[in-house]
Amino acid sequence: MDVQKMLEIRKILEEKIAQLQQELKLYTALLEILDKSIGEKSFSTAAQVAKPEAVEEVKGRGGEIYATVEVYRDYLYIKFKEPVKLDGLFKRFFLDKFLQKYREEDAKEVRQGSLKQEEVLRYELEGGETETTAMKIYNYRTEERRREILRVLRWTLEKVYSG
Repeated sequence: MDVQKMLEIRKILEEKIAQLQQELKLYTALLEILDKSIGEKSFSTAAQVAKPEAVEEVKGRGGEIYATVEVYRDYLYIKFKEPVKLDGLFKRFFLDKFLQKYREEDAKEVRQGSLKQEEVLRYELEGGETETTAMKIYNYRTEERRREILRVLRWTLEKVYSG
């Protein structure tokens, strides 16, 4: 085998090693994301047993209670007094427009490198496919955001329950 052929083989091997190292980085990152997600799911169950930092009521103008909000360090747990349908204003405005705006702001911060992907605002709904009885909003991050979320939730529920 001549030197030129051996150099070509060497180059091919180096490229393959580099490719495999990139794949390994990807798989390692995916494992880290899975581990973090598993940890959050496990932690969420334990967190429900933990005491909230505060409990607030979302009330309408007439004093009627629409929801109870348990405030934890990393998430809000909102229990609705009555199931909320997922085919109307709550979904279109509160979930798809209002919360989505925060998700987009957070995604921009992730792209700029000032926020980690796992710190992006997200939410989970409890209940069936057509209505929700409770929800968790993770990574609200600031007191200002928490207040704004509850203010808009109050307005949305007032419209949902009065209509």
